[in-house]
Amino acid sequence: MATKQRNLFLYLTLACFFGLIAIFIVDGYMGVYDTIYVTSGEREQKIEADVWQRQDRFWSTGVNRGEKAFFRYEVANRQFSSYTADVEVSVWRMQEKVFDVVSQPMTVASLDKGQVEWVIDSADILPANIPPEQSYEYTVVIKRGEIERRIIISINPVPYVPKAPIPPVPSR
Repeated sequence: MATKQRNLFLYLTLACFFGLIAIFIVDGYMGVYDTIYVTSGEREQKIEADVWQRQDRFWSTGVNRGEKAFFRYEVANRQFSSYTADVEVSVWRMQEKVFDVVSQPMTVASLDKGQVEWVIDSADILPANIPPEQSYEYTVVIKRGEIERRIIISINPVPYVPKAPIPPVPSR
C-alpha cells in the first residue's frame, strides 16, 4: 500500500509540473503576433509585437526626400485554428487621411505566417510647394481587424551642400 501512495504522489507531482509547463507555453507562445519591417535607405527596422504594449504605442522612422520606404507587415498565427482579418493601411497628416495604401483580407493558416508588403514614395506624398529644407511628417496607420498600429514617418529635408566658390576672373 505504501508503494501505491508513493507512486500516486510522484504522478501528482509530474502532472502538476507538466501542467505548469503547458500553462507557460499556452500563455507565452500561443496567440496572434504582428511584426512590421520598415526599410529606408540601407537600414531595416524591425518593430515587434511587444513594442505596442508600451504607453506611447507608436513608432517613428525617417526617409530622405525623394527616396522610398518599404514596409512588410507580417502576422504570425500561433494558434491551432486559422486566422482571418482585413488589413487596411493608410497615410494621414494632421488627423486627415491623405490616401489609402492597401486594403485586403488576410487569411493565415494555423501555426503559419502571412504578410502584406507596400511601398511609400516620399516624392508622391509631399506637397509640391514646400521648400526642400523643410521636413515633413506623416502617420502610417495599419489596421488589422480591431488592432491599430501607428508609425510616424519623417521625410527628412534635402541636406544643405554649399556651392563651391566661383574663382575670380583674372583681369587683363
